[in-house]
Amino acid sequence: MTQTPTATAAEIKISFSGDEAQQAARALELKAGEGRSRTIHFWDSPERGGDGIALPFLDRGVIIRLRMDNEDHGSKRETDMTVKLRPCPPLPRDWQKNVKNEDEDWEFTIEEDRTGPAFTPVLSASLQADREVKAKLIESALGPGHGALDHLLAEPHRDLLEDAVGLKKNDLTDLRALGPVHAVKWKQEWDMLPRPVAIEEWTTEGLRFLEVSVRMSTAEAAEAEKLLERALRKRNVASPRFGETKTRAVMTALARDLGL
Repeated sequence: MTQTPTATAAEIKISFSGDEAQQAARALELKAGEGRSRTIHFWDSPERGGDGIALPFLDRGVIIRLRMDNEDHGSKRETDMTVKLRPCPPLPRDWQKNVKNEDEDWEFTIEEDRTGPAFTPVLSASLQADREVKAKLIESALGPGHGALDHLLAEPHRDLLEDAVGLKKNDLTDLRALGPVHAVKWKQEWDMLPRPVAIEEWTTEGLRFLEVSVRMSTAEAAEAEKLLERALRKRNVASPRFGETKTRAVMTALARDLGL
């Protein structure tokens, strides 16, 4: 029996693109050397359609993402793999609550995404797993060939994809890597907000996004939306008129770069 899960946490986001992202970064006095630098890749099976680039997996609400730290920590480069379902479909009973498996280094979370200025709640479920794989397997998965992605997925990723959206191993063989996206993330304490504020900048060829976010309980989300906007105004950053979904914009641009 499947059922739509209930989120108890929400991520409040305000996103800026292009010149607005540059202006916001300047106003917030962000310095690249003070943030966490990572490289991000996505997977989908892009195709050329009558209206432009189609992303079948993203259109089904399935996002597959790899993040790699740009600096070594000790003897390894920190890497994590995430499967996100957004909007989250009804899920089997085993996937209707948050789960953290510290022994196997993976975590499954259900939360609301609320992106300004509308802040419409969208239910999201994600499974993030820390991965220790050989560099050659990562290179293979990021290459032009197909079928190498499976080496980067943990068993819970495959279980979630099959249980939630009916995707099996053979359904993943034609996915193509999209990237890289260059990301820098900062964590800051703002006096108007009770929890740390995350600021993340994404850049690709010709695109730039800046996202400011804070995680709160769903009960506190509506008030947090007002506080975040107020805190940005205090820092001379005006909220954008339209909220953009950076994931779709970036993945579409990266797919277009494949020459479809």
